[in-house]
Amino acid sequence: MSDEEKDSSGLGALLALGAAAAAVATAIKVFEKEEVVDISLSESTIKINEEVSILIPAHLDDAADTIKSANSQINLFDYDVLTLEDKGHESDKPEAWSSKSWACQRIAFKATGDYLVFIENGIKLTPDAVSIAINTMKENQLDACLIQPAILNKTEPTVIASFLLTLPTLLNLNEGTEVDAGFLIINRNAYSALAGHTRVANEKFEGGAWVKELTAAEFKVAVVKGSSIASKIATIEIPELDEDLAIRAGTFLGTYLVPVLAIASGRGFFKQLFGSIGLIANIASVIKSKRIR
Repeated sequence: MSDEEKDSSGLGALLALGAAAAAVATAIKVFEKEEVVDISLSESTIKINEEVSILIPAHLDDAADTIKSANSQINLFDYDVLTLEDKGHESDKPEAWSSKSWACQRIAFKATGDYLVFIENGIKLTPDAVSIAINTMKENQLDACLIQPAILNKTEPTVIASFLLTLPTLLNLNEGTEVDAGFLIINRNAYSALAGHTRVANEKFEGGAWVKELTAAEFKVAVVKGSSIASKIATIEIPELDEDLAIRAGTFLGTYLVPVLAIASGRGFFKQLFGSIGLIANIASVIKSKRIR
């Protein structure tokens, strides 16, 4: 074997070993997560008698469709829709808070409902969406529920890229990056116990943070597939190239691309074996993390 072939062989082995180690570690941590029961949307049409507050912090000029769908809800005996312009409050926003969380906190101060329904701009609801979601909570004795809307533009390149960068890795696998927080329902007791949005005030992955904080406080929360009652157009801003983005991109490449390279470049049995283990472990971790909880 020539020196060049030895160097190539050594590099392939390192790639394979590194990929397998990172991937297996990711998969182990994902599979260590507690099992959660799959929950489906309720089929009940029982009218909700409790007071419901639907809260929409948004750029109001762009939120006409969202507000209209909120005002058109049925099977709610007593509900109101509160809106708040979520820009222009930077002067009184605490430094450690995101604009969205601060807007949610402010609007929640005005709400009187037993159930608080937080809706992001861009979410479009079917007329029975909120009543179905609350009946789902009642049937499963939930304190909070994150409804996952259908993403209507999921094949756009920027949406695909954003999705890829939030796949489970050693850096984000416990963050619940796959959980959408655009349609959140929480009962008042749980919201008050967590001091509102305080614990998720500046979380980059807000959905996962809600699940984590509510579970830690011994409240029952579920993530439910809601494509039949809610939809949205994913708005993806191209992020600035900063240290955080570089780390996420590098971790993604190391966790997912390196096993493929190891398989493709490895000529020996063990190189291909380690690369295959890494790839299979990562596929398993994605399947596990994407389960609706």
